[in-house]
Amino acid sequence: MSESERYYYVTFANTAPLVLKESNINEMHTPSEAMLQIDPKEFVNFNSKNAEATLNLKSIAKSAVTYKIQTTSPEKFRVRPRCGIIQPNQEASINIWLKSEHQLSAESKDKFLVMAMVAPSSECCGSDVTDLWRNKSPSAVDVEQHRLVCRFDAPKAPPDCPNKASKASVDGKKSSIGNDPASVMERQLAFTQNLQYVTLALLMLLFAGFGFLMYQQMGHHSSTCPKATAYSCAKRK
Repeated sequence: MSESERYYYVTFANTAPLVLKESNINEMHTPSEAMLQIDPKEFVNFNSKNAEATLNLKSIAKSAVTYKIQTTSPEKFRVRPRCGIIQPNQEASINIWLKSEHQLSAESKDKFLVMAMVAPSSECCGSDVTDLWRNKSPSAVDVEQHRLVCRFDAPKAPPDCPNKASKASVDGKKSSIGNDPASVMERQLAFTQNLQYVTLALLMLLFAGFGFLMYQQMGHHSSTCPKATAYSCAKRK
């Protein structure tokens, strides 16, 4: 088994019988935190959609700091990178994935331990860091500890939800007003009046057309009638 695949099982001192909650989360940290700042400080917050989490480590020491990450449930999680070195005022991002075939334990029993100690040299490489932590006890006096509880992020409502709710409320009011019996009757009355106007206009056009045709017929008849011929009596000789 390679070093990157090796599992590290951890039993947190003084917390084995304790169910961790937000009220006692501060009891998990070492009294002095002079090497690393962890963000978030108390929880590993997994995204509820993709089961991923990110830890940001920042060195606040005056010299290089080496860190190592362990978990109580190594079979559940993938962590990259598990260990490394951070220069003063520098940061490192740790990516954590909950494997698809696993679920977080109830009552906040899945936890992570972030350990830190001063690096013997700022020139340490990856293999040196691995060797440093190989036989190092998490409870050593020169090791700083940060314990974090695993949980899923609570879903956050989009900022425009109130506006959408207000708009939906207004639309609902408009819809209810539009379906009011009085409104329906008013619309029907207006439609009937408009239909009457259209019918009257069509009748007027029809009468006008009929009158025009009668006029044309009368004019044509008068022009085709033969004129009466006046005959005069022959004068007698």
